Amino acid sequence: MDLMLEGKVAVVTGAGNGIGREIALLLAKEGTSVVVADFNAPAAGQVAAEIEEDGGKALPVEVDATVEMSVERLIEQCISNFGRIDILVNNVGGGAGPKPVIMLTAADWDRTIDINLRSAFLCSRAAAKAMMAQKEGRIISISSISGKMGESLIGPYCAGKFGVIGLMQVLAKELARHGITANSVCPGYVWTPLWEGLAQEIGENFAVMADKSPEDIFEARVKDKVPLGRPQTGEDIAAMVAFLASDRASNITGQAINVDGGAVMH
Repeated sequence: MDLMLEGKVAVVTGAGNGIGREIALLLAKEGTSVVVADFNAPAAGQVAAEIEEDGGKALPVEVDATVEMSVERLIEQCISNFGRIDILVNNVGGGAGPKPVIMLTAADWDRTIDINLRSAFLCSRAAAKAMMAQKEGRIISISSISGKMGESLIGPYCAGKFGVIGLMQVLAKELARHGITANSVCPGYVWTPLWEGLAQEIGENFAVMADKSPEDIFEARVKDKVPLGRPQTGEDIAAMVAFLASDRASNITGQAINVDGGAVMH
């Protein structure tokens, strides 16, 4: 069977766990050499080891994607080890816990914007410079359906994810002449630490939910909001990333594609 991404080189940030881990594993299965980048070095090492045990090529790199020099070193390590970078996946996300806007501190806001938007800017800028010399590349950022519609209690997260979509649209226009595409993937309801915290907050602040566990609250939201009736998984998101990274998506750029079971429709 032909591999969809054979011979390609990818950097995946936030690849030590969750969605990022699934993206790294699938890209490797499709023939990509993967730089597994994460703030948590042992987690990055574990994912890289999984890839190599399965016959793939991987390099774990500790990185703080909000710090300029750390990001520059990441891209340098990718090129020095694999000779090029074909795919960048901006997967870092998270930030302040669930709070109403009026309860947020400036530090809450700044940290969440840094994690979600500054990281995408720094990594995209560094990768794009290398891709321009190659005259080809794929930049894929993980946004969210919360980057298309506001959600109570996660204001800075929504703002950051809205910003990611805008940044990818700008890059799509600026980099098209260099053979580089830039797109966003917008997950829907994936059980993550952010969603666990949000569900906990809902349970504590809404009497009707007081006797429900965070998992029950999440499942109820999925049932109410998702026409297909099931939450999304890391594997679902990874499949879309792999498609956008492939030659099959060579005429797709500047898009923000939902993988949400129909929760948000346009």
